[in-house]
Amino acid sequence: MSRQKRLQAKAVRRILNARTREVVGWLYQWNTGALVPRWKDAPVKEVVYE
Repeated sequence: MSRQKRLQAKAVRRILNARTREVVGWLYQWNTGALVPRWKDAPVKEVVYE
């Protein structure tokens, strides 16, 4: 079985701090269907997606 390589990604959601609603990152979807967060700084535990 061949695996698809990650070649392209697009931002599909913003990641917001659950308390402050500040943008702390973006959720990217790759051409493989994988969803991967991209953080502005360090990862944040309590988040909401917009």
